[in-house]
Amino acid sequence: MTWYPQEYLNNLPMTTMDMRSDPSRSYPGRTYRFYKGPVVYPFGHGMSYTSFVHSIADAPKVVSVPVDGRHHSNTTIVSSKSIRVTHARCNRLSLVVSVDVRNTGSKDGSHTLLVFSTPPNGLGAPHKQLITFEKVRVAAGGQERVPIKIHVCKYLSVVDGAGVRRIPMGEHALHIGDIRHAISLEAQTLGVIKS
Repeated sequence: MTWYPQEYLNNLPMTTMDMRSDPSRSYPGRTYRFYKGPVVYPFGHGMSYTSFVHSIADAPKVVSVPVDGRHHSNTTIVSSKSIRVTHARCNRLSLVVSVDVRNTGSKDGSHTLLVFSTPPNGLGAPHKQLITFEKVRVAAGGQERVPIKIHVCKYLSVVDGAGVRRIPMGEHALHIGDIRHAISLEAQTLGVIKS
């Protein structure tokens, strides 16, 4: 849950349910996904009796998204910016990010890794969104490697203004704690759809 400052609540019309911000109306947006202003406690904020440090042990830098080449009407379904999820071959399109979690405190502790994604600009995409999480228990002074599986079509896609789910091409930033890892998505055209 995000804890907002009182002035946010005082200025937010409770009759407007838009999620995306609208600067022309001075509307700040709702939820951690679209609101960029100050907060009392950010989404995912937690407390612990110990402290943890994250590092990326292994992660891809480029992922190819297989796409059926052209729709039967000869309109290209791959633009330079995004691919419709319905046109991508999503079945086994996942990537794995391995994260080392080190307990730097003096007590054993459980830690929840929250993985956020920031998609490339455009499509009215959120500035960040929670895509997955994993819980790990780490002994004091110890380290655990946590594999995190990310399904590209489910978790790296966004819904555009027309309600169409799309996979933005280009650099997606994964945020895990204080670390950031860039993954570039590239379209890989496979052929022509016959109908």
